[in-house]
Amino acid sequence: MKFFSWFTALLAGAVGIAGASDDCVELAVSVRHAVKADSAAVLEIVDARTVASPDCACETVKAAIEASEAEPELVGAIVETAVMAAPEHMRLIAQCALAAAPDALSEIQAVMIRLAPSQGEAAPSAKSAKGPKAPIDVLPAWNPLDFPGEGIGPSPGTWIPEAPIPVPPVPPVINPPVVEPPVGTPTDPGQDDNDLE
Repeated sequence: MKFFSWFTALLAGAVGIAGASDDCVELAVSVRHAVKADSAAVLEIVDARTVASPDCACETVKAAIEASEAEPELVGAIVETAVMAAPEHMRLIAQCALAAAPDALSEIQAVMIRLAPSQGEAAPSAKSAKGPKAPIDVLPAWNPLDFPGEGIGPSPGTWIPEAPIPVPPVPPVINPPVVEPPVGTPTDPGQDDNDLE
C-alpha cells in the first residue's frame, strides 16, 4: 500500500512539472502574439507577464526578444524590465536573453552590472583569491646545511677562522721487484721433450 501511495505522489509531481512547463510554453506563445500585435508596448508586456509568472521569466524574455526582433539596446531594456519584475531570476533571465540575442552581450552585461554590482566577478569577497589580502609572514626556508641545534659547532653567523688545508704527504716511490727466472740445467738444443719418454 505504501508503494502505491508513493508511486501516485511521484506521478502527480511529474504531471505537475509537465503542467508548469506547458504553462510557460502557453505564456511564451501569448507573449509572442501580444508583442506582434503591439511592438511599442513590449516592455509593458514583459513587465506584466513576468510579474504574473516569475517562474516563466526565461520564456517570456526569449519570446519578447524573438517576436520584436529587438536591437541590442532594446534587448538590454527587456532584460532590465524582466529583472526588475523578478530579481530572484536575474541570472536565468540574462542567460535566456543571451541565448535569444547573442549580439547583445555587452548590453546584457551592462544591465547586469548596473543592477547587481556586488554579484559579479569584479567585487571582492572574503573567499575570493582576486581581492587584496593581508600579507602573510613567510619564514625563511630551512637550509639542510644549517647546524642542527644550539651548542653543536659554532653558532650561525659567527666568524670561523680559515685554517690551512692540510696537504697529505706524497707516498714514497716503490719500484716493483724484478723476478729473474731460475737458473737450471741447460737443455740440449737437439733434444726434444717428447723424446724423453
